[in-house]
Amino acid sequence: MSEGLQVIGVGMHRTGSMSVKAALERLGSGPCYHGMEALRRCTDGEHWLAAYEAGGEVDWSLIFEGYRAALDWPTVYFWEQLVTAYPDAKILLTERDPERWWASHVEMFQLGAAFFEELTDEQRQWAEESGFARMQTALATIPAATFGGRVFDKAHCLRVFEQHNERVRRTVPAERLLVYRVQEGWAPLCRFLGVDVPDEPFPRVNVGDNLLHNIRTAMRLAREQTGEVVWR
Repeated sequence: MSEGLQVIGVGMHRTGSMSVKAALERLGSGPCYHGMEALRRCTDGEHWLAAYEAGGEVDWSLIFEGYRAALDWPTVYFWEQLVTAYPDAKILLTERDPERWWASHVEMFQLGAAFFEELTDEQRQWAEESGFARMQTALATIPAATFGGRVFDKAHCLRVFEQHNERVRRTVPAERLLVYRVQEGWAPLCRFLGVDVPDEPFPRVNVGDNLLHNIRTAMRLAREQTGEVVWR
């Protein structure tokens, strides 16, 4: 499988993935699949759960057809299989200061739980019937599995975070890999992709409280595809 994804983001969540998604799409490496995109395409939940149960031995085109890049969950869980499945793809490891990552990691899991607690009975019914709830299950199950279910154990999570980054550096050939922090802006990313640097600020997306807004937006877009409304 050599066609399809051209860029695979293998960095953990809360390392600037939404900003990098926007940057990749601006630079021509889009559309880019992301966890928020997964929620919008809520019927993908069955494919992701099947991939999880099969250990990643699946036809990835069922999920990624039409996409040129992918990052964030659930993609990150299957990064080793995807690096092999798309041998021509460039590999992007986004990093962040571990302590700052930990604070944002905790916030992500807390806000995710708060979102689903605020749903009305009618919204919950739609989520079950549409497949949105299955996608939410995939996005809850797969990241949690990466941390052995111990998502609020700081020492454990930091160890998993650092071991993941080290394994990527050790495994992926240097010529395919960019280790990157969003604070570096356009220049290293553009060199890596072989494109010109845009004359505009680097995008900053999903900062702080924007996470909850983005989850709500993904659900609204998913439901609008069926001609219904979740939030006005």
